[in-house]
Amino acid sequence: MHPVRRMLERVPGIHGRQRPPIRAHLQRSDRARAHAVSSRPRRGRPAQHPVHAGLVPGTPRVARVPYRDRAPINGRGEGEPLTIFASCMVDRMLPQSAVALQRIAEAAGYNVGFPKAQWCCGLISANAGDFHSADELNTKLSESLRDSKGLIVTPSASCFGAFTIDAPDWGAQIDDGLRARFRDSTRFALQLLADQPDLVRTDQMSLKVAYHDSCQTLRQLGLKSEPRQLLDMAGYEVVNIPDIANCCGFGGTFSLEWPRVAARLADWKLDAIAKTGCTVVASDNPGCLMHIATAARKRGMNLRVAHVMELVAEHLA
Repeated sequence: MHPVRRMLERVPGIHGRQRPPIRAHLQRSDRARAHAVSSRPRRGRPAQHPVHAGLVPGTPRVARVPYRDRAPINGRGEGEPLTIFASCMVDRMLPQSAVALQRIAEAAGYNVGFPKAQWCCGLISANAGDFHSADELNTKLSESLRDSKGLIVTPSASCFGAFTIDAPDWGAQIDDGLRARFRDSTRFALQLLADQPDLVRTDQMSLKVAYHDSCQTLRQLGLKSEPRQLLDMAGYEVVNIPDIANCCGFGGTFSLEWPRVAARLADWKLDAIAKTGCTVVASDNPGCLMHIATAARKRGMNLRVAHVMELVAEHLA
């Protein structure tokens, strides 16, 4: 099963009657996969296509070990408590970004915890038009975090926006106390380095990093200078991508409903990244990171796609 579909299967209502195109696309994917298997080359002949060999460079990858299996339950140390909300995509596909956030917070003296009952914020259901399931998921997330301690920090900019801004539009009952504790990882880490600049080493050779502004980070959260300031404070040289305002093509369930359009947008984004001359591109949006990395693997492009938290953690003193 396709990794994204496997994750979507765990989100109630995502394959309901609300948005048939998603189901139709996934069914088309199943037919295409069946055709690939039935048309594989005769025995003794080398595979002529990566699908035949079971290796599809453009396939999103599910992590072998999710973040929840690496995270501390009750935290370590005696510092101020802090809770990580990973998001379902970070937990299953980009756990290294949550690990990096944990390392940064612990280096700053926080006692980091991770309530394992947490799962999805409901955004992906809302994107599919299923606001009832989105409300249910958001409510369950609130319940799972209600007994947590300290700030709640997430490496997923989209999920931060969903919980703190979008959820009321789904009919969710908002816990203002819980919402006030939420922080996106970019502004959280930026404040940490402003208060404790010695947390990072900036004496090494400066690496040039292309920064991708996700649509929600740039337009919904209004964060443009902040991630660049953070990378600069951590000792990186940030290079702007020429098509700064353009979407990478992920767009939540858009990339499942309109895969060809999403792939074309990703190709345009890769072309723009190539013009920077950078071999590393960073962002704070897990969906964008996964989509760009998938397209880069499919193209065979020498490009590291990293969460901002990963790069900051690599320069910890």
